[in-house]
Amino acid sequence: MPVQVLKLNKMISKYKKILTFFAHPDDETLAAGATINKLSNSGSQVYVAIPATGIHARKNTQKKNVREKKLSSLRNDTFKALSIIGVKKSNIFFGDFDDNELDKHTLLKLIHWIEKLIDKIKPDAIFTHHRYCTNIDHQYCHEACIVATRPSINSHIPVFCGEVPSSTGYLKPTQWEPNFYVNVSKDDVKAKIKAMQTFKNEARPDPHPRSPEVLMSLAKVRGSESGFFFAESFMMQKMFEY
Repeated sequence: MPVQVLKLNKMISKYKKILTFFAHPDDETLAAGATINKLSNSGSQVYVAIPATGIHARKNTQKKNVREKKLSSLRNDTFKALSIIGVKKSNIFFGDFDDNELDKHTLLKLIHWIEKLIDKIKPDAIFTHHRYCTNIDHQYCHEACIVATRPSINSHIPVFCGEVPSSTGYLKPTQWEPNFYVNVSKDDVKAKIKAMQTFKNEARPDPHPRSPEVLMSLAKVRGSESGFFFAESFMMQKMFEY
């Protein structure tokens, strides 16, 4: 394994405040659930920003009380799922952007939303979506994150793009080339899978990419690519050396 990968794995363990910025409830679990569990267990504070509601975009076909009930249920599932991988309820921030409709808002509105959280949390690093996910909300989150974290004399925030099974790499497969692998344990992966199963409407049976069997297999594959038993893969969007 390249020495650089080993050094970066040691570096990530030094991040004390991590912000994840993924579009929907469950995206952060799919992309970085094992890494979040590892960081939480090491004493880092993980903050989760979820701008989209996760409720179907066609809200005009639903009664208000039905929609509110679904939203409440999904957020309770989110609290339960993220607690499994060590995220405190107080560290979870929800937006009210409609699901699969981020592109109907100006990008600036989403940028301002995440900028406020960055100013409040002052994270040491951010995990977000890759540019070429198939979901339009994922793409918008990536673009907003890149703008919100543009370097300045007082701000140099590393950005890592995560792999969301069933979305990342499908639009332009040649553009997904992981160059950063986090060494995680089998227990970290099991915690990720347990958290994912809490999202009742998103978990799927084998051989779907979000099934427990495939998530465990993917962790094994990413581990084999990087000289670990299990790993999660990312692409470094921005990295700074002090």
